[in-house]
This record gives sequence, C-alpha cells and structure tokens, in this order.
Amino acid sequence: MKTILLRRDHQDAVTDLEGKFPALSHVRKTLMETTEARTKDGIVRVVLACNVIPTAWHKLAYELWNNVDELPDNRPTAVGSASLRRIKNDGMLSGRRGVPRRTLKVLRKHGTAQGMLGYLDASSNEACHRTPLTKDHPEMLNGNERLIKLLDELYKLYAPVPYKRQRAEIEEVPQWRLWGTVFSTIYLARNFRTAYHYDSGNLKGVMTALMPMGNFTGGELVLPRWRLSVAFRPGDVLFFDSTEILHGNLPFKGHRLSAAFYCEKRIGHCGK
Repeated sequence: MKTILLRRDHQDAVTDLEGKFPALSHVRKTLMETTEARTKDGIVRVVLACNVIPTAWHKLAYELWNNVDELPDNRPTAVGSASLRRIKNDGMLSGRRGVPRRTLKVLRKHGTAQGMLGYLDASSNEACHRTPLTKDHPEMLNGNERLIKLLDELYKLYAPVPYKRQRAEIEEVPQWRLWGTVFSTIYLARNFRTAYHYDSGNLKGVMTALMPMGNFTGGELVLPRWRLSVAFRPGDVLFFDSTEILHGNLPFKGHRLSAAFYCEKRIGHCGK
C-alpha cells in the first residue's frame, strides 16, 4: 500500500466552504490507487482501498439499493441550499427546517434520493429502532450480509486504530450492530452530488466506510483541508472521519449510488 504525507493543513482556510460545491481549483493531488494518507503527527486520516469488493457483490448491492426514493429534504448543507422553515399541511410554518421545495423539485428531476438501513440511535423523542426502510425491505440488508461483513474486515485491516475504538463502543450494545460488525447503519445516496459538509450523526473519532456503485464518470470526493480528491470507482472503499473532515463531490455523469457504513453517535444511549 502506498503512503503519502499530508504536509499542509488548510483547516482554517476551508471553514467558509461549507455548503458550497467543490471545484477542481480546490484539488492539488488525486488518489487513484490503494493509499493511506497521514498527517505530520503520524495519524492516518484517509485510506483508499482499490478493487477490494468483488464485482458480483457491489453489483448486487446496486440492484438491491438503487430503488431508494426519499428526497434529502433534511440535508440543506449537503444539498448546497439555504435552510428554510418547512410548511405544514395546513399552510402554516413549521418549527422544523429543511431544503426549499424549489430545490427538491430539481433534485427529483435528477433522480436524487436517499435511504437509511439498519438502526437509528436514540433521540430526544424516540428510542433506538430499525429504520422504516429496513422494516419494509429486509432483503436490502439480508441480501448484502456478506458485503457488510467484508467491509468490517477491510476496516479492521486498513484502519485498525479507529476500528478498535469503534468496536469498543458498539460492543456495549451488540443488539444494535449489523451481524457482529462495527456498523449500526448504512446511508444510501443516489445521484447525489453533495456540497461540502460534515456528517453530524456519525460516531466521532472513528471512520466512515464509503463505497460507490453504478456506472458513472467523475464524482471524485474532495477533501479541501488537504487539497485532496479521491477518484474511487465501484469495487473501491474509502475510509475517513466524515464528522471531522469537510467533504463533497465533483460533478459526475451517469448513474451513481453511494453507501456510507457507520456507527450512530448516540448508539450507546440505547442501553444494553
């Protein structure tokens, strides 16, 4: 595996990019082969593992997951839009905020959709629970058991330090993890070009495993903190801390589905 040193950290300079779309001018180096990227303190920040998912497995996942149909109305920053108060059925303004309806119409036209599989953690008004998509379509998880277990093995192999932290956390509540792995949840995104954002629901201090599927060109993930982009393709997996590292996608052509495997940050509140 190739190792590169991330010499310059532009963290302070990229704070104003949140909610804006990535551009090629934000990139100085692109990862295209199996690589780990370390900062000067020796910490592995990014790992790209290429050609590690069998073709038949990621094609099956694409077939089972491609029919997600929920609009990303709860992700204004990732959509690159303003966050506006929602309108209730009676026409009154809601206390909740989200993506403007005009933007959602454009996303629907492009076939943009999202879905959640596995378990959602405890919130202020709801206990830990299986996602509605999991309840309605159990085949989406059951048909990809071996893939999810492989992602767990790859995470342990390529990023053992954050993997160990994540396993210690989720082993406290084993009933909320997927087949004994360190993952509780999978976020699916179809034809979704994201603006720069942080993932707020993931366990901090560990890594998210991100896997692309479909038939597309472009769509590189940009990490402006280090002027780095990742040109991953179906069969590849990217590991990075999506809660700490600002990230977003360059434009793409074709049909693109991505899956983010992670552990919910409040999963420990679910109790044993």
